[in-house]
Amino acid sequence: MATYVQLNTTAKMPLVGLGTWKSAAGQVKAAVMAAIDAGYRHFDCAYVYQNENEVGEGIQEKIKEGVVKREDLFVVSKLWSTFHEKPLVKGACQKTLADLKLDYLDLYLIHWPFGFKAGEEPFPKDDKGMAIPSNSDLLQTWEAMEELVDAGLVKAIGVSNFNREQIERILNKPGLKHKPASVQIESHPYLTQEKLIKYCQSKGLAVTAYCPLGSPDRPWAKPGDPSLLDDPKIKEIAAKHNKTPAQVLLRFQIQRNVIVIPKSVTPQRIVENFQVFDFELTAEEMATILTFNRNWRICEMQISKNLKEYPFHALSPRRLPPWPPPVRAPPLIGRRGRLAQGGGADWLRARGGPGALTAAMAAMAGYARLGAGGSAPLLGLGTWKSPPGKVAAAVMAAIDAGYRHFDCAYVYQNEKEVGEGIQQKIKEGVVKREDLFVVSKLWCTFHEKPLVKAACHKTLADLKLDYLDLYLVHWPFGFKAGEELFPVDDKGMAIPSSTDILETWEAMEELVDAGLVKAIGISNFNREQTERILNKPGLKHKPANNQVECHPYLSQEKLIDYCHSKGITVTAYCPLGRPDGSKPEAPSLLDDPKIKEIAAKHNKTPAQVLLRFQIQRNVIVIPKSVTPQRIVENFQVFDFELSKEEMATLLSLNRNWRICEMITCKNHKEYPFNAEY
Repeated sequence: MATYVQLNTTAKMPLVGLGTWKSAAGQVKAAVMAAIDAGYRHFDCAYVYQNENEVGEGIQEKIKEGVVKREDLFVVSKLWSTFHEKPLVKGACQKTLADLKLDYLDLYLIHWPFGFKAGEEPFPKDDKGMAIPSNSDLLQTWEAMEELVDAGLVKAIGVSNFNREQIERILNKPGLKHKPASVQIESHPYLTQEKLIKYCQSKGLAVTAYCPLGSPDRPWAKPGDPSLLDDPKIKEIAAKHNKTPAQVLLRFQIQRNVIVIPKSVTPQRIVENFQVFDFELTAEEMATILTFNRNWRICEMQISKNLKEYPFHALSPRRLPPWPPPVRAPPLIGRRGRLAQGGGADWLRARGGPGALTAAMAAMAGYARLGAGGSAPLLGLGTWKSPPGKVAAAVMAAIDAGYRHFDCAYVYQNEKEVGEGIQQKIKEGVVKREDLFVVSKLWCTFHEKPLVKAACHKTLADLKLDYLDLYLVHWPFGFKAGEELFPVDDKGMAIPSSTDILETWEAMEELVDAGLVKAIGISNFNREQTERILNKPGLKHKPANNQVECHPYLSQEKLIDYCHSKGITVTAYCPLGRPDGSKPEAPSLLDDPKIKEIAAKHNKTPAQVLLRFQIQRNVIVIPKSVTPQRIVENFQVFDFELSKEEMATLLSLNRNWRICEMITCKNHKEYPFNAEY
């Protein structure tokens, strides 16, 4: 089955749907039925396609057969441009529902940002062949769309073919009741739409790519037009994976967390287009495909170029900070909250206001895609060693500053305070639970299979949450069960449990199945230990993340490369070294002359350079602080970029110096640091 993108309404939208644009009359019903049989549950329709009757027939037939229920499906349609006037919107939606034979739509989009003159003609034109506009206002059209949600006719609303400025007009609409849930745009390797996709995802808007295969059957194709399916590099990648070029093109979008809606009426192709969840493109292949961009657009709607709302003239209304090119896997961009009253935001305002942490910078704070189908913010607040009594305030200051990722663990003994801070900000309306990404870890005394679920429940109770976004096995070794966190023998060495890591992993998988956690992962595992899980017979849930110590003195290049090659994201703990707890003779990253030199060049702190170093490697970072000023400073790392030479300099500092050795566990058979990596 397909994986899903979670909309900002909390609904789940399948990543692969069946497109119906240009599907030939008389063949659509059979195509829909074949798609349902193949596992599709998402269907993309539109009034202007003039085939919604047939789509509805196919859906109803499969419901009648008992193959699916209505609630299993995700059906999308679009408001056509001749219905933009506010009084016409509801009638247009009801016409679509009648044709589809449905009581509601899962998602209803404004097809284009411009309105046409109302009437029977779908493309009204003047004597010069140009579109005749309506005098409708986009914001009034949106108000009518919102009324459809309130009336229960649609579950969510969105937009299609809107540029950034047009999307922002809706997001900034006074009295906005329902935020757009999705944006549908043309996207393929010749039109990668990187900036627009990153912008939309930064605002919590799911993105759907139409024409993901380049629309080879478009009626207006010219002999000299480029063909994606015949591109030699695409074909080369496809051959390597024993896949078709079409499957590679679809997988490319899925790995960007972009929904795809390939159109076909051929049963074989319908099935093939769904077989895209059993392979993964490498970081190098993704980077190669992104280089194909030539800003070549298939659907220009040239008859509308005269309209004031024509979307394709626009450039980004303001220049955003540079986004680093992908090193191992292209980061996906995710939501970041607004600045709010209190804590770090007040500190920030007192020192220059939003200019000190621009909205643009906050929007550029990125996500790393998890193999489980979700995504994790690239920067989170670490809570290890945070002193009691200061953690709740630190969490609140972090949320005010834009953080949405919080890294916790049972053994830190402060999850209650983390929960208090989160709940206070939810209560204030600054964030919702679904805006946050909360991580915790299973401690070593709970590795025995019957103890895992209770340990997770304890963490959830302390955090005052119903689920975790990510739950990690903190270390690959187990300790003797009991109240003592670090049970040691008379020689001061850890007393091991007799647990098997694969049995512990099975218990972790059960947490996913029970809905207690969204994804599971590991921490401090070496390559061989990671491979044991990946090669486990009957593996149900692959590790989504490996959290390891990482900084320029322990660069972990081989382990990071290995994890990324397996689709496992990496989180770096101790990214700043350990300035608050190191031995006097230990080296200090923050005082390293080369790091200070780079920082001075960018007018940044050494800490900001160390965090940026990891982000440009697509490694998640979780710096710890309880000081509002530092919490805010640590988030100001998306408005500059380290050069290739600077990245190379930082990598050259590696000395395999480890802060967290866990010396009391060196006798344990699963001690991870005896291996090369």
